[in-house]
Amino acid sequence: MAEEDWFLVPNMKDIKKILIIRLGAIGDAVFTTIIPYAIKLKYPDCEVHYVLQKEVVGLMGNNPYIDKIFTWDRQAGKKFGYIYKMSKIFAEEKYDVIFNLNNTLKTFLLSFLSFPRKIVPKKQYGKSWVEDFFITAKTVFSDIEIPDRLYLGINPDSENKINGILDGYKRPFFVFTPGGATSRNRAGRMWSLDFWNNLSDMVLKNFGGTIFVCGSSSEKEIHTTLKKDGVVVLSGDLSLEESGAILSKADLVVSGDTGPLHIASAYNVKTLALLGSTSPDKIKPYGKNGYWISSDFECKYCWKKKCKYMGEKGGITPCMSELKPMQVFEKIENILK
Repeated sequence: MAEEDWFLVPNMKDIKKILIIRLGAIGDAVFTTIIPYAIKLKYPDCEVHYVLQKEVVGLMGNNPYIDKIFTWDRQAGKKFGYIYKMSKIFAEEKYDVIFNLNNTLKTFLLSFLSFPRKIVPKKQYGKSWVEDFFITAKTVFSDIEIPDRLYLGINPDSENKINGILDGYKRPFFVFTPGGATSRNRAGRMWSLDFWNNLSDMVLKNFGGTIFVCGSSSEKEIHTTLKKDGVVVLSGDLSLEESGAILSKADLVVSGDTGPLHIASAYNVKTLALLGSTSPDKIKPYGKNGYWISSDFECKYCWKKKCKYMGEKGGITPCMSELKPMQVFEKIENILK
């Protein structure tokens, strides 16, 4: 029996309520916002619910195209009892369609026990991840059209706090999100802090304004080395929602392949991705304001978690170290023109 025959396919005009399951990191959740945005533009009365890990609930909670969010406990979710408990809650919602965008045994079991009219797993179409999510939704809502951007809302309290922080600083506003410079599990996604420092000098000299460095509390110590006149380090000082608010105010965001990169693109600000091991075909910032740059190193876009050229201590991979600050600055010049 074909996968599509497990449940009757409801007529899209009769679909009143859907659930989207996407458990994972920040960028994974942000990519999926193409689905509620596209559906609501065509079917504004369709209820769109989400299951998300608690780390990203706040960020996604102010999206006007999402009607309800269930928080998933990652640790408890390893046990069948928790999966069964959550499925009973979902069964009471009587979903017409559940989009299982993880395709794991756990999320399939969760979907199956929730008894929707139809379960739709994520399909692989060889497109970007955003486009794959959209096409998956289009298998049910055949007449929806792909939006030209992703969409996130902004928490009003977070926005007010950020407006207070930005007050008095000179525009244009740049946001740099360097990530963890020596992170071992993200080989090929991190750029040298020395390069970030050189780039900030070029940007301030030629454009003036203010550069805000954002990141997690674990990155605060290494990001502090970037602090200078015109560079304000906020790493560890902002919540995820507040980081989203400051990204939304930027004239340009420059980032490696990290969650903030995709948050910025969802706010439709000019966003430049510095790519090494991950391919722009899959994860480039979505929309007309999304840009990317990479080196010409021989094995870029390898998608390896460990680089064959690096030792166990990790470090900056050749595909990223071959991307020089002047190349990035010239790209910035072209974007701002």
